[in-house]
Amino acid sequence: RYVSSERLSDLLTSEELYFTHVLAFSDGLEGSLTNRTRDRLFNWFKTQIKVDEASAQELVRRYEGAQEDFYVSCWHMNDFESYLMLKAYAERGFALRTTYKRVQAAFDRFNGIVTAGIVEYVDFARDSTPVGNAFHLVTTKDLPYRDEREFRLVLWALDSKNAQLQRAGNGIRVPIAIGLLLDRVYVNPLNQSIPEDLLTLLKSHQIVI
Repeated sequence: RYVSSERLSDLLTSEELYFTHVLAFSDGLEGSLTNRTRDRLFNWFKTQIKVDEASAQELVRRYEGAQEDFYVSCWHMNDFESYLMLKAYAERGFALRTTYKRVQAAFDRFNGIVTAGIVEYVDFARDSTPVGNAFHLVTTKDLPYRDEREFRLVLWALDSKNAQLQRAGNGIRVPIAIGLLLDRVYVNPLNQSIPEDLLTLLKSHQIVI
């Protein structure tokens, strides 16, 4: 995961992982159905549920509106840090390294529910995607983003086990064992030095730099 020094400091201090509301991302297609999927779902409602066009459109809108209840934490899948990702998301910041096993262990004491998935990149103008599970809405992105090779941690706010979590602005904070989550932090080569307070925080969690 690629973060600024301020976001890394906040993570280490609060010991909470920030999940961003899906609709807060700059991608205008985030959480949406592809054109063909929307048409297919519209026709299904008309023929199988036997409703008129206006009702079918409303049902499609409600289905797509399920995106509003999802929050995600985005990670980049790679065996090494990416200068392209550093430049795009953490200029003069840091790359945080973890593994799937570490992620699982870091949430062991969390009473809520966090799921995960590899993002699928599709052509929103031409491709059709699965329906029936709103999870697909938040793990599908437009093709131009495929170089991000994204792995997402997904939190569904409507799950009864997540009811205790408080929404704050465009996100939700989830308590996590930082020392278990991160096994190394890579410094952007553009950085000349690491702030002393940040070094102290990293050492306190026994995280390798």
